[in-house]
Amino acid sequence: MIWLVFALLTVVTLAVLLVPLLRSRPVLVGRAEYDLTVYRDQLAEIDRELERGTLPPDQAEAARTEIQRRILAAGEKREKDGPAASRPVLLAAAIALLVPLVTAGLYLKLGTPSLPDRPFASRAGQMQQMQDQAEMIRSMVASLTARLEKNPSDGKGWNMLGRSLKVMGQTEKSAEAYRKAVALLPGDVQVRLEFASVLLDEVPQGMPLPAELVGLMRQVAAIDPRNVDALYFLGIAAAQAGDVAKAKDLWGKAAALLPDGSEDKADILKQIETLK
Repeated sequence: MIWLVFALLTVVTLAVLLVPLLRSRPVLVGRAEYDLTVYRDQLAEIDRELERGTLPPDQAEAARTEIQRRILAAGEKREKDGPAASRPVLLAAAIALLVPLVTAGLYLKLGTPSLPDRPFASRAGQMQQMQDQAEMIRSMVASLTARLEKNPSDGKGWNMLGRSLKVMGQTEKSAEAYRKAVALLPGDVQVRLEFASVLLDEVPQGMPLPAELVGLMRQVAAIDPRNVDALYFLGIAAAQAGDVAKAKDLWGKAAALLPDGSEDKADILKQIETLK
């Protein structure tokens, strides 16, 4: 039975590694950057809750320590990742071959296959801590939601709520919060890119971009005509609409703004070559 669990975990691990590796479209907002922004917002919200007296000092300190630990981890990940990594098929094949072999080898050498499962009671403390942290985040989101009901014109507050709801996996509510933030922050490029990232996550690979996402990219391009993300996705929309000339023009402008030798620039130039 345990080997079946390991096999399933290996398949999930490979999916997590290979899907981003093989995707050809650039990421709108870096994951580490996005996480850092969310964590900073959470720290600010803890301070506000503490000032209002709705969060006990000991819980606030524990929450602040945990979030600061996550900020350090996200910062280390951002420095380690550096520029966007390449996504060649050969590398994907190597990962697909090596991950199961290395995992099995390490477990056979270092693990204890005959050891029985840990009883639930031995994991109860750790699970309770995770549940407490999740409840704290839910409480913060609920408090922010209540504050926005009293002050619905707070665009930055809606932006913060959209970020938090996305992290919690509540995509529809996150999108609704971002819609309100976009309406209240007419010149803000970042909030539009974040909202577009939420919408993009719901688009299956190869499917047409939704009109709302394209509209956001047009707004970004109007605010910042040199924004590479806007040029790239507007090029996709033009190609999907059959306007090859416009797609080439938009992608050419995007490529010209990227540094020579970068993976994203090479990908865009290849896509231009495929257009007929």
